[in-house]
Amino acid sequence: MKKIFTSVSPGFYKTKLFNELSKKEDIFVIYTSDYDESSRNSDFLSGERDYGHMVLQGSKIRRVFSLVSVLLNTKLDELIIGGYDTLMCWIPLLFTKKKKCSLIIESTYRETSVNGIRAFLKQLFLSRVSRVYAPGTPHAQLVKQFGFKKEIRIWKSVGLFNIVPQPSYQKRNVVRNFLYVGRLIPVKNLPWLIALFSKHKELQLSIIGFGIQEEYLKSIVNTDNIHFIGAVENTELSNYYQSADVFVLPSLSETWGLVVEEALNNGCPVMCSNMVGSADDLVLKPENGVVFKVNDVEDFEEKLMKICDIDYYNHIRENISKMDFVQYEKSVVNAFVN
Repeated sequence: MKKIFTSVSPGFYKTKLFNELSKKEDIFVIYTSDYDESSRNSDFLSGERDYGHMVLQGSKIRRVFSLVSVLLNTKLDELIIGGYDTLMCWIPLLFTKKKKCSLIIESTYRETSVNGIRAFLKQLFLSRVSRVYAPGTPHAQLVKQFGFKKEIRIWKSVGLFNIVPQPSYQKRNVVRNFLYVGRLIPVKNLPWLIALFSKHKELQLSIIGFGIQEEYLKSIVNTDNIHFIGAVENTELSNYYQSADVFVLPSLSETWGLVVEEALNNGCPVMCSNMVGSADDLVLKPENGVVFKVNDVEDFEEKLMKICDIDYYNHIRENISKMDFVQYEKSVVNAFVN
């Protein structure tokens, strides 16, 4: 069965997904644009692509022509479009039968309006597909709000990360070390997080990553309990996750949050804002951490107190230790297998 994927991101987690899927399905991936490597770790694009693929290059007209040429000359069973907000997402709809068109949606109802012209266009897009692949419950809820009534497959991820052997459960005596991993950019809401941890000198916050806010963030730190570690290769992150007591993600908007999966795989409980797309399916159910209302200091303090309660903390650590990430990976891949 021939499947064609269109994708913008050639990140390692998508490459791993396509590699595993190619062992079960006949797939071909079309990358619709070049990717700016400067905004990510040096190994973000790592991994051999053991599947048929092409990268569209040149002017927009040339890329459209190349995309259409592939679609017209391939006998496919399913076209899986990675998104619905660019011209290169819309073009395939014009050259593929509706019953063969599917959509991977990575936005949720929390940050997406269902009113206005943009919402109308998204509804129109959805009317031309017969299946939606949704990372989680909030994503599925969005397409339902748009009136989509056909098949929705929830796959609980946006790709495959570098799974490590799950650490065995061991009780801890105190909750002190918090960890953030990600880009240092405004949407991650790090100034707010730094301000809160500046008031909790009994706790330690380590920040891994780089980005346009790096110098600013360093300039506003005036306590010695907040540390910047810089960039760390993806393959080296396990040491930091497993040493930390809690992974914290305060994002203003986070359509999924692969780092949540990484933290859990390393046995690390999660504390994240309710704008993190994976919070519903990986943090709240099952109970693997706490979720606070974005930018709500009072709620953050309440959830901080909760996760610092050592009995509750060890309870969720034990929950996490029971997760089967080998089976988890299989379920992610199988969501795309007919």
